[in-house]
Amino acid sequence: MKLPIPARDLQRDLKEFDIWITPSLGEITDTDKFREELARVTRIFEELGQATGNFQDKRHCAPSAIAQTFAQLANGRTEAERAELFKSLASTLYLVTGKSDNNSKCQFPLFLRDVARWETLPSVTRRRGRAVVEQSPLPRTIKSDDFMDLVAAIENSADESRLLEQFVSFLLMGEEAVRQFWSLGFSYYALKQLGCGYERNLLSPIVIFKVRGSVSASGGHKPEAMLRSYLESWGLIPDEDFNLADVIVDGDGKGRDEKTRAYDFVLPYRTPRWFPAWQRRIMMQSQFYAGDSGSVSHKNVDQTKTSRDRVLQKFEGTRFVEYVDGAGYFSSLNSDLRKILAMETTHSFIQIRSAPIRLRRELQALGFVTPLEIEHTLIQSSGDEAEIGAALVAQGYQANEVRRALEHATRHGIIRKDRTKLSLSDDRRETVRQHLLLDVLCIHGRDIQPGTTASVASVLVSGYGPFFGMEMDELVNVAIVKAGQLGDEISHSQTFTADIKALSQRGHCLVGR
Repeated sequence: MKLPIPARDLQRDLKEFDIWITPSLGEITDTDKFREELARVTRIFEELGQATGNFQDKRHCAPSAIAQTFAQLANGRTEAERAELFKSLASTLYLVTGKSDNNSKCQFPLFLRDVARWETLPSVTRRRGRAVVEQSPLPRTIKSDDFMDLVAAIENSADESRLLEQFVSFLLMGEEAVRQFWSLGFSYYALKQLGCGYERNLLSPIVIFKVRGSVSASGGHKPEAMLRSYLESWGLIPDEDFNLADVIVDGDGKGRDEKTRAYDFVLPYRTPRWFPAWQRRIMMQSQFYAGDSGSVSHKNVDQTKTSRDRVLQKFEGTRFVEYVDGAGYFSSLNSDLRKILAMETTHSFIQIRSAPIRLRRELQALGFVTPLEIEHTLIQSSGDEAEIGAALVAQGYQANEVRRALEHATRHGIIRKDRTKLSLSDDRRETVRQHLLLDVLCIHGRDIQPGTTASVASVLVSGYGPFFGMEMDELVNVAIVKAGQLGDEISHSQTFTADIKALSQRGHCLVGR
């Protein structure tokens, strides 16, 4: 259904942003990276504890002792198991010392040359299924994973111990580092005696510090992945209707001193029979800041106007939308948010929770018909293709765009077609129902002042101010009428409740009194 487009109102939009904000995308402790790293480190303290009497003697943490212990622990294990054991040891040593593989890969070869006085490093080749060890010149960089794979490939405990001792000596250089390792191991087992998993609580903060950078880097793409999942749920095709990688549209990047800006989303991307080149597109940046990233945010604000001016000189019908979210924009970066939304060229903004309303509304304003819009029209019809097409044209879409969209949806199997009859796919019914409920809230809702006494719960939706929606019983009554073929499903209390619960859990609506 066509969603109403409200007049621009900066103050209303800023208030809405605050209410529908997603502060963060989860804690570091919830990530696979954290769990994997904690498991690696815990394993090393467990293995070393069994071999050293639970760290009772500091001498067990001397580099030579650690190397001998792990060479012995590796006996009888497969090469892959030995490699994983040694890599876990490296992770633990990085954790204890605060060093990183990024620095160590450059410094370790110099340690081998200047301290250990090595001129060569063993290398392993396979000949007739057997490992053959040869000596090669010291490389200029040695990554810890590569080094541990080398150690694991050498099936000789003495050689393994000799190689491991140099690596451990490099990281535990000096008495202070040895004491640091022993203190952590001793504390680990002292806490373990108390039960309740306190020993893991000791390691968790250090592991968090170690993985923070890599988790933050990977987390930067999470809002984009979430939005792409929404686009797919509306029936859009990846790498056809929406891009999977950044797109530069304001230059080719080849000119001298040319500065270009990559857009995270260009919609429609390269949909067949849509407007050519980059005409009539939504161009969108994704900026999620869970904290203060001032220097990055200020730079993006400065670049925005310049890039938009170049795009508008070349292409017609461009709508600029900002994908902004995170606690950083609520607090220290709020002035940057205000500047972005106040720009005359900013047609709209979306947040993670408001995308199903605000972005669909922008696509509708562009004149682009998604399969979801066809499905909403379909359920209110007899299923006749011509009738559905005429209804979409009556909503304001161009006839040639409606034909394109119908062919697209049936060709990709999103909508089933039997001669001139169209019908919903069974696996789409839930998506169609839930988005219809959101649409009803947008079309028939009203401003609801916080604190207003109500006899029944209200359901709020984003896109029209901070508190906009309707009472629950009114929503279900209107939705039953608008749902056409799906009216019986929405009238079923358990189905309706489940749909509202799912939308609420995803943050697309708020339920309260």
